[in-house]
Amino acid sequence: MKVTNSYPIIITEKFTQSRAFYKKLGFTPVFDGEWYCQLVWADFPSVQLGLMKPGHDTQPAIFQSATLGEGSVMCLEVEDASDAADELRAAGFEFAVDLRDEPWGQRHFALLDPNGVRIDVASQNGNVAPEYAQHFLDDAQAILA
Repeated sequence: MKVTNSYPIIITEKFTQSRAFYKKLGFTPVFDGEWYCQLVWADFPSVQLGLMKPGHDTQPAIFQSATLGEGSVMCLEVEDASDAADELRAAGFEFAVDLRDEPWGQRHFALLDPNGVRIDVASQNGNVAPEYAQHFLDDAQAILA
């Protein structure tokens, strides 16, 4: 199997509110229908997200139920989480988790979308505590480079 892309699809009763939320966050619709919206990040179009209304008659039963936000996390990795926090705070976003540094070398904050999906906005800060440094794999670094 050769994977060419991957993105989440949020099936939501709050379709209109979700579309407005993600557009305000910075996503751009590339398909914007009554029951489905495909959004991309303009600078990196491989960063994508789908929104779909539940119960649509073209969809099989497995795709009919709304997404439950509890337990769902979408991470947006950014160049600088501090700058992103300032930008989103100025745009009126409410934070579910305030900007903070973690011992595994990450600075991040979190938002909640209209469906309760957690959005973790993160950047690497390079300050990895020794107890976490051992878990970073050399092979993974080569793949991600």
